Amino acid sequence: MALTAEKTLLVASLAPASNAEAMGACESLADQPPEAAVELRLDGFAEAPAYSALRAGFKGRTLIATVRSKAEGGNFGGTEEQERDFLEGAYAAGFDLFDVEFRRDRAGRSWSFPPSKKISSLHDPEGVPADLDSVVSRMLSSPARFVKVVATANDSGDARRLLELQAANPGGRLAAFGMGEAGIATRVLAPYLGAALSYGALVPGRATAPGQLLARDLAEIYGVGRARKVSRLFALLGGVVSHSLSPALHNANFEALGEDALYVPFAMRMLGRELEPLVASLDALGLPVAGASVTIPFKEEAALLAGTAEDGEKAINTLLRTSPPGQSLRLRGKNTDRDAFEAVIRDSLNGKGEEVMGAAKGLPVALVLGAGGTARVAVDVLRKGGFEVFLMNRGDERGEALASATGAHYLSKKSSAPWPEPRVIVNATALGLHSGDPLPCEQNILRPGMLVIDAPYRAGGTELVGAARAAGARVVDGQTLLLLQAAGQATLFTGRDTNPRELLSRLAPRVRALFSSVEGSLP
Repeated sequence: MALTAEKTLLVASLAPASNAEAMGACESLADQPPEAAVELRLDGFAEAPAYSALRAGFKGRTLIATVRSKAEGGNFGGTEEQERDFLEGAYAAGFDLFDVEFRRDRAGRSWSFPPSKKISSLHDPEGVPADLDSVVSRMLSSPARFVKVVATANDSGDARRLLELQAANPGGRLAAFGMGEAGIATRVLAPYLGAALSYGALVPGRATAPGQLLARDLAEIYGVGRARKVSRLFALLGGVVSHSLSPALHNANFEALGEDALYVPFAMRMLGRELEPLVASLDALGLPVAGASVTIPFKEEAALLAGTAEDGEKAINTLLRTSPPGQSLRLRGKNTDRDAFEAVIRDSLNGKGEEVMGAAKGLPVALVLGAGGTARVAVDVLRKGGFEVFLMNRGDERGEALASATGAHYLSKKSSAPWPEPRVIVNATALGLHSGDPLPCEQNILRPGMLVIDAPYRAGGTELVGAARAAGARVVDGQTLLLLQAAGQATLFTGRDTNPRELLSRLAPRVRALFSSVEGSLP
């Protein structure tokens, strides 16, 4: 039976510091679904809110007034009377709904607005409360129109608990989901399990809680607030998943092909321990997992879970389920990373391969940074392509083990031996995912004409991409690798041949614009 999230009220949240900032954000309303509500977090204001002007600025939208306390992750540290002044001022100006924290809403405390306009909320910035079920029961026994419960999900087990809580209370009043990296999946799936509300950021880069997605992405990519049918899931399994563009690629592809599938990011700490309980829980909730993409740091562990991966791969980026829902989990593995690396190396050296392969001083040299699954594939592809491969890793023990297993030479950072002069550098570490990350290698080894392949990607480019281009190197960034491997995965997920340009063509224009630097240079 297919599920939809069309009855969930999408809420675009904003925590401005001033009236001017709030009014300026009105421009972002044009990008939101017409039925989306707006939450104004009043606890961040450094001046008195201009309630009437704000109400007029967000005309036509259901407008929610919220005062989030410091204890629950907000900025408000004032008295109950000051909180009352905020919410009563918003009520007098015609705001529609009012968020009142359950822990502060003691018996005998009265409000001018009726319970039908109240959202009774609870936020836990640390984890999932041990007494969560009893607290939610008490909250639901109140006359508040909506009950909002947001806990910090520290792993997929916490995410499962929140999703199961939501599924047990689908009556149109409760919204239960998680904060943090592991909570992202709950923000996507709770609406399909009957969540009354779904919160996303109104303005890009201005999330009002950890792990919060853009409201527009919740609607356009994940189908929240619209009649998108979902009967099976595909997952992204990784340690950090919030930056990933894979959900946009795969969900756009599923919708274009009429597939009732949804691609959801799940952050984990330990893949082997967490995957089977997660899949069993999702089966029981009517959202069976049919397959998954696997990213850092789980690619080698995924190969072990799949038993013997096809082609004898020791690290894989794709899992396909071979067992029916409700039965013990069985998987087979594939690795579309290999095809991506082979394609970029072959294409990037085309026309220059004769010079490289015919180097007078023996085999051309490649340097691979990292010792995980991506590094393993890169080493193997380069060695089979005729390169002498050197490997460097932050931890010597793991780096030496991979070098020994793959026939690469290991370079310790403690060694005084001179560095080789590589023709190719592959960054297979996670350095670059976050702004301010250091370069994964010494900048002085970047030279004109060399090929730099940077597996991580980030909006605006990583530090390595910028430094390599400044040095005159030829660069293949992580977005190119992403598109190439994702096309292979899309073929496996849907059973229909898919190429990278087709994936790009199915994206919404605003998302496709993120790939503008690579669209014309795909192999």
